[in-house]
Amino acid sequence: MGIYVNRTLNMKQIAAIGFDMDYTLVRYDSEAFEEMTYKEIVKKLLEKGYPDAIGALKFKINLAIRGLVIDKPHGNILKLSTYSKVKHAYHGLHEMDFKTQQKIYQNLVIDLNDTDRYSIVDTTFSIAYCVLYMQLVDMKDSQPDLNLPDYKTLEQDLIEALDISHRDGSLKSQVKKNVKKFIVHDAGIVEALERFKRHGKKLWVITNSDYEYSKLLLDYSINPYLKEHKHWSELFNLVVTAASKPRFFTDKMPLLQIDPATGLMRNHHGKIEDGIYQGGNAQTIQKNAGLSGEQILYLGDHIYGDVLQIKKTCNWRTALVIDELISEVEALDKSATLTDQINDLMAEKVDLEQKLDDLFDKEIEKGKKPDKTKVQAHFKKIEGVDKKIGKLIRSHSQFFNPYWGETMRAGVEPSRLAGQIEKYACIYMAKISDFTDYSPRTYYRPRKKTLPHELA
Repeated sequence: MGIYVNRTLNMKQIAAIGFDMDYTLVRYDSEAFEEMTYKEIVKKLLEKGYPDAIGALKFKINLAIRGLVIDKPHGNILKLSTYSKVKHAYHGLHEMDFKTQQKIYQNLVIDLNDTDRYSIVDTTFSIAYCVLYMQLVDMKDSQPDLNLPDYKTLEQDLIEALDISHRDGSLKSQVKKNVKKFIVHDAGIVEALERFKRHGKKLWVITNSDYEYSKLLLDYSINPYLKEHKHWSELFNLVVTAASKPRFFTDKMPLLQIDPATGLMRNHHGKIEDGIYQGGNAQTIQKNAGLSGEQILYLGDHIYGDVLQIKKTCNWRTALVIDELISEVEALDKSATLTDQINDLMAEKVDLEQKLDDLFDKEIEKGKKPDKTKVQAHFKKIEGVDKKIGKLIRSHSQFFNPYWGETMRAGVEPSRLAGQIEKYACIYMAKISDFTDYSPRTYYRPRKKTLPHELA
């Protein structure tokens, strides 16, 4: 697949490349991991006193996509455009019709700073929580005798259960027991890394995962495919575990050096040599390397945890790894013919509407009544085109998520997720191994974007 460019990035000027680990340097089987997360959340809700009936719920990965927004007090799940307008909505498991959607949201801009009302499904780790929320809202509506909490409390309980599952090691312990089930091997990632190293790039890992977990995953994902290094610790100049991102980019936390043989740590002061560490902060590491922010590229999968704070505080260059692109681009390729047909019919419809407007303009401006036969003929033609477009759109949608459609679009506009990617990532891709098709010296340049007035 390709490397997609939002802003100019000259790789010849990049001296150090940093990587997040989970879902970036190490690829997960998203469905397997999310289903495991889903079951763990259900388990914790049952322990909290939720009715046994929730134990019969089944995980359905397609119910949610990244970039959705939960309207907590109303039990609604929203897909927003990049302009924060609601374009598609569900209440629980029931799709909201346009009239109901307009009545609630009135085409207003959704204020996502109102965290008391809205929660963003912004990571791949959030899919299970969103799926279960939709199901519990539906269960509350359809089975009032279960006495489930109100919609807002449901969301709070879910997010608490998810947070506890991360903190208490419930999720990572299962990955440790069966790495093969949850982690995807990708030899191309190692090929790309060794090629970067060959070109003199310093390679860093900056992850929130602890050393023990990081070692397990890097041993499994990196070591088997190394050709120019004996071990991943030779490949990476610097490995920072338990980095506490996004605080890593904003706060000055103490740096601990890890002994890879024992896992024991000690406080570190002075020059940072190549090795494995815990904590620390971006400013110290950058200063130690003697680099400017423009000479460092950091790749992650999380917009807020990995790239947003970088743009605000460090001025590092940024890249996002978007796993959803694999299926999205494949669907776009398969539906390309239908897309062309829809565009052609829309152009035909616009032409017919303009001719119809001309007829009515003459009546309003010159007092000349339009020929009813011509008016009816135009309406009939437009109706016929609408039917054709509707049929094609239904066929087109079958290539994408059955509930939400395209991940990167909300109608004809970019989705909120696509807008965030464009705003904060210099480049983006589906996986690190996509770099194998490009020289480490590539000068990435965005395509010139056509503005509306330039199409006139």
